[in-house]
Amino acid sequence: MLQREEKIVVVLLLMALGSLYVASWMFSEYDEGLASGSSGKDSGLSFEGTVKQVRETATGGNLIISLNSTTMPVFVPSSSGAEKIKSLVHAGDDVKVRGVSSEYNGVEEIKVERASDLEVVKKS
Repeated sequence: MLQREEKIVVVLLLMALGSLYVASWMFSEYDEGLASGSSGKDSGLSFEGTVKQVRETATGGNLIISLNSTTMPVFVPSSSGAEKIKSLVHAGDDVKVRGVSSEYNGVEEIKVERASDLEVVKKS
């Protein structure tokens, strides 16, 4: 049979292990959120490629840009600097695009959040 002091040591050891397990579980959830930038559909995307086409949407002054490196269209809302980007980006330009994944009419696209998220690397 265990002595009183030994029982206390066992209980304290179990409490310490339980605390470490809970801390490990909590920090792993925190680290996963940091690694992805965020969770779900809002995760950040980054692409480089040559612009195949730049076109305006029928309404709203938004832009749709097609790149040779991805089948996903790049959507630039008017509120994110579509007018500025339209004057800077043309077919044949090499660009870097950062944005978030979004879905429109069942099609996944890259949504640019600000004009600085689209950088012209080389003009055609």
